[in-house]
Amino acid sequence: MMYRKISEVLGLSALLFWILSGSAMAAENGTIHGSVKDAQTTDPLPGANVLIVGTSLGASSDLDGRFEIRNVPPGSYTLRTTYIGYKPKQETVNLVAGGDVSVNLELEAVGVQGKEVVVTAQVSGQNQAINQQLSSQQIVSVVSAARIQELPDANAAESLGRLPGVSVLRTGGEADEVVIRGMAPRFNQVMINGVELAPSDPNQRSMDLSMISSNMLKGMEVKKTVTPDMDASVLGGVVNLELREAHVNSPGVPVIGLLAQGGYNALPNAYNKLNNYKYDASVEDRFFDEKFGVYVQADVERKNLASNQLGASYENAGNSITDYYTDALNLDNIGRDRQRYDGAAVLDYRLPAGTIKLSNFLSTGTTDIEDRGQSFGIRGNGSVGLGVLNTSLAYSSSTLSVITNALHLQYQLPVFHVNMMLSHTYTETKNPQDWTATFTQGNAMINPISGTTQLDPRSIPPNFNDDPSQSHLQNIANTSSFSRGRALTASLDLEMNLNLSDEITSVIKFGGMDRYQTRSFDYSTTGTQGLNILSAASFDDSLQQHFFKSVTYTNANIPMTPFVDPNYNYGKFLGGNYKMLYPLNYGMLSSWASYLRQNVGKFSTNGSLFYFHDEANSTMNNYTGHENQSAGYVMATINIGPQVTLIPGVRYQSLQTTYTASRGFQNTQSDLGSGPYNHYDTTITETHGFWLPDVALQYKPLSWFDIRLSYTHTLAYPDYQAIIPVINVSSTEATITYNNYELAPSRSTNYDAFFSLYSNEIGLLTLGGFLKQIDNLIFQEQIYINASNIFKYFPPGFISNATLPSGTPQLTTFVNDSNRATDYGLEFDWETHFWYLPQPFNGLVLNVNYTHVFSEEKYPYVGIPTTGRSRVPFDTSYTTRLLYQPDNIANLSIGYDYKGFSIRVSMIYQDNIFSGPNYWPQLRTTTAAYTRWDISAKQDLPWHGLQLYGDISNLNSEDDIQVIQAPTGVPQAQQSYGMTGDLGLRIRF
Repeated sequence: MMYRKISEVLGLSALLFWILSGSAMAAENGTIHGSVKDAQTTDPLPGANVLIVGTSLGASSDLDGRFEIRNVPPGSYTLRTTYIGYKPKQETVNLVAGGDVSVNLELEAVGVQGKEVVVTAQVSGQNQAINQQLSSQQIVSVVSAARIQELPDANAAESLGRLPGVSVLRTGGEADEVVIRGMAPRFNQVMINGVELAPSDPNQRSMDLSMISSNMLKGMEVKKTVTPDMDASVLGGVVNLELREAHVNSPGVPVIGLLAQGGYNALPNAYNKLNNYKYDASVEDRFFDEKFGVYVQADVERKNLASNQLGASYENAGNSITDYYTDALNLDNIGRDRQRYDGAAVLDYRLPAGTIKLSNFLSTGTTDIEDRGQSFGIRGNGSVGLGVLNTSLAYSSSTLSVITNALHLQYQLPVFHVNMMLSHTYTETKNPQDWTATFTQGNAMINPISGTTQLDPRSIPPNFNDDPSQSHLQNIANTSSFSRGRALTASLDLEMNLNLSDEITSVIKFGGMDRYQTRSFDYSTTGTQGLNILSAASFDDSLQQHFFKSVTYTNANIPMTPFVDPNYNYGKFLGGNYKMLYPLNYGMLSSWASYLRQNVGKFSTNGSLFYFHDEANSTMNNYTGHENQSAGYVMATINIGPQVTLIPGVRYQSLQTTYTASRGFQNTQSDLGSGPYNHYDTTITETHGFWLPDVALQYKPLSWFDIRLSYTHTLAYPDYQAIIPVINVSSTEATITYNNYELAPSRSTNYDAFFSLYSNEIGLLTLGGFLKQIDNLIFQEQIYINASNIFKYFPPGFISNATLPSGTPQLTTFVNDSNRATDYGLEFDWETHFWYLPQPFNGLVLNVNYTHVFSEEKYPYVGIPTTGRSRVPFDTSYTTRLLYQPDNIANLSIGYDYKGFSIRVSMIYQDNIFSGPNYWPQLRTTTAAYTRWDISAKQDLPWHGLQLYGDISNLNSEDDIQVIQAPTGVPQAQQSYGMTGDLGLRIRF
């Protein structure tokens, strides 16, 4: 059914082209093509508008500055070329019947007088971004290669975070995911050279952007609207990262680029403060009369991303927004060492009537984490005076690897322009030997609390008596995981120009794609049963010989005292507002974890294993499967004079998912590791297909003003963790995990309206708004079920001999929300440089944008009332904002250029990002206002091509803070990562 519908679209489109092709060929029309470059530097000018005066015929230059105007009747024409930041230029061309004309257009920048003055990198980058945005069929924001070098951004995500409508999520001070227009990262697409990357998260459809070095890119763009020729599975936006290609002024003479950079982390006790570096090397050249280009680049980086972190939990204490309890406080001192290796190889060949390009990208990065933590338990589930102090050390080594390969062909046939791509992408995330050790001290509070206490988190650690001799081993666990995804994609797009007159011209486009993706996730965990079970009888002589020669322990507990590291210093944790004591020894615990990992199931007490492979939790997380996504579309780009462009079209898109996962029943023995996990595997296949009509309109009433309107439909497919067909029943915990493989994709109807002013003096000034109406959003829901209905949620095959869970069974599943969510906002953006002002002000460059977002979503909620009222579960809902929706985003950068010197001061502001929904308003969490200042500068040195540069990020040492919505703004989370700096040299020769 799916393929028949796609075939109908393609078949009808092909018939239309076949009927029209005769008249198109008979006309013996020709082609005008060429390039647009800077008159002084010969650098390509992407996004230039080349128009045949007096007609609606025209084209925009691509990222290499090349353009092509097809199906032009023979005659004499005047070409008018415009590019913001440059003087317009007109040139006459003569086109004979059936021929083609090649013309190289060189534009002169405004404000440039004399050959010794050139356009600076800041201005060049801004001009490129402006013109690419104006020439795009979609509403798009752009970061050019030149601008990437001007900003102190560690990776692609950081650079994207400076665009309007984009906020970022950070780990250790470095952005790794982006939120576009308030939509979570899993609602975005991430592409390299138009190839969608396989997601890196085993549970969600999101991609970690921290592994892509900005140095590898010639540009980045965020497309906020779609056209029918684009994949529609995106609610937020499409992030496309473009790899650099060979561009040289003297073919046959290789151009070599080198970069060396060192860095510093100012966080107190940030180990390896100076162990930050980056080395980058590239070589490029063109051969065979510039037809064949070769570009190769390699990048090696190491960064210290240490951070101090706080996490606090709170509990509802009543119906007032001031009614809450303080439950617990977690403090974490995290040493984070990231090493990354990136490589790219791009080969392109310019054919007589097209191009062929092979793009290859490889990134692999390993992040080693030592997390020393302390957890202070105040209360839980309404009880008071728990006073539990946990001291822990967790180690993780995670390797993320990404590979993309794409073969891209563009070719002009007699009737059709062909755009074909074959691509491969592979992503894997490995955590082979993670471990966690936890020691517990009970009744550790000096003054136990009682009643409805609202504690300032800073007052909690001083109220605990840290005593290593009273803290005993609670658990030591080893885990490993391996997730991978591979996708093969083939796409074909055909275009034909259909010109009804000089004033009404059009491009008819149709095509399709097929994407086959495989995914798997393997997880394994081993650990101890819990507190007070590690007795002397549990250890054989070899274990005591290896680790416990000097350890004095009772028959029931192993104390923490021998595992304290006297040489590790926490420093001024979170600016000295909190005090952490007794850090654990990494060397001792790492050796012990390794020994236990190699001796799983060896040690027992009274016949019961105390260290065992957790078969149930290992098995229920694993899955394998594949997805097949197919689509077909037809669209038209209709130009009515130079003022109006209309883009109507329709797309049919389908996704078929097939996943295999376990269904099982946990009893007491499987929970404790002394018995097998009773389960079986099942495979489920689901198919969803949708018709998606779109239309866009661009109206240019004036040469310096345009209006863009867009009406589109997009999708979001369910996350992997929601649709893998897992069912797990735990008789001891009275819980049922029941994944919903029948979930429907979320669908959004999108409205956009944007108004732009642009000229050499204005630059680009844009004001716009958007509205998303989203149906079938997917939420995880917990439901208390009646015992009489429980068996319908059991895995088939376990009903007859299953034991009913005790208590009120709780079902965890995923549901499509029947309520419509809305997401809407306003975006403002101004990009300009003041070339027309007298010196010294003519060197100023300005970029400023502001975004305000609103959203509303109804969340399902099922709960049990507190003590003193009915204990019958109730089913209700509450209305609040979408997760990750920010209230305000603002970005400002002010640059100044003087001869070979350039400096830029930039600011990022994010406020009130919604970070945690909750039924109780006082417990909902948002970020506090975050304002970060950065500065970057560079100086050209007297030696040709050599440049010294430096930057400081987070100059004001701003912390990431989240607060609950109680009136006092009580902190729920805090992350401090301090100021960082880099200093480097780059040369191009």
